[in-house]
Amino acid sequence: MRARLPAGFDLEATARLRGAFTRVREIKNAETLLRLALAYGGLGMSLRETCAWAEAGGIARLSDPSLLERLCKAAPWLGDIVAALIAEQAKVPAGRFAGYRLRVLDGTSICHPGADRTTWRLHVGYDLATAQVDQLELTDIHGAENLQRLTYAPRDIVLADRYYARPRDLRPVIDAGADFIVRTGWNSLRLLQTNGEPFDLFAALAAQQEQEGELQVRVHEGMTGTPPTPPLVLRLVVRRKDPQQAQAEQERLLKDARKRGKQPDPRSLEAAKYILLLTSLPAATFPPADILALYRFRWQIELAFKRFKSLAGLDSLPAKKPELAQAWLYARLIVAIIAEQIAGQVPDSPPSGCGNPTG
Repeated sequence: MRARLPAGFDLEATARLRGAFTRVREIKNAETLLRLALAYGGLGMSLRETCAWAEAGGIARLSDPSLLERLCKAAPWLGDIVAALIAEQAKVPAGRFAGYRLRVLDGTSICHPGADRTTWRLHVGYDLATAQVDQLELTDIHGAENLQRLTYAPRDIVLADRYYARPRDLRPVIDAGADFIVRTGWNSLRLLQTNGEPFDLFAALAAQQEQEGELQVRVHEGMTGTPPTPPLVLRLVVRRKDPQQAQAEQERLLKDARKRGKQPDPRSLEAAKYILLLTSLPAATFPPADILALYRFRWQIELAFKRFKSLAGLDSLPAKKPELAQAWLYARLIVAIIAEQIAGQVPDSPPSGCGNPTG
């Protein structure tokens, strides 16, 4: 484990700074505390089993209530270890698409036992060139999905689904020197003509002759600041779906509406015939076909999530106490990140996905 940590990351110093390790009694040092956390979270042991394992191995002798207390205090420190591992991994030289770094942002929900709704939300940034997670953030149920979860660098291109199409989250990406391709729906954002006049999306869709095309639109951002910011003008790339794809999406909408005892909005059924993508990328170098092709790489995050959640075992969260649940999740993430790193070093490993997005 020590060999996997970045050079200069001091387990003892960071544990004491975070209040995870303040006294030498049952647990002799920070490394032992980390071993106990990984045994509990990473190996899926119960608190009692972890204590028995530690005593049998001569690692530590403590009761399960004492271990619970120590792990709860260690949760922020374990989060620091996750952040350090991710930061080190992000330094791996990555391929680029014409000088750009392609990243995908998505979130996944985690529930504690017996919960009927989300308890935690894991926000994941994924580098398509390295096929690895390059940023993680764990929040409670109130941590909304938004584009500002990622830290951007110039020439990043972030790909995100319609949950991230929020007006006030778009401009900060551009301000960081990055760009985005975000899927949107007919009612996700208030779109205007570039001169600020109302924009009739469905009239524009009906007028589109080609299967693929684009429109210049202005995103209504609400209240303007002082001094006022320039209008946010973006490209709306449109692709008419194949009849089979459109029908499948319409049937899904009808099925969902029937479950709720309602009728679907006719506009939703009409919009189901199209793929709508908002992008800040310049048309001169990224025509509509390229925008659509780039967005198709986003499916790789779905495969990555399935693999990552499988490695981490995030669906089996046993703890209900918030601090203990955080410690368990961070321990699982440490194990999963290291497993991903090891897998990435095996030269004969088959590539993930069905192509190299960096060309």
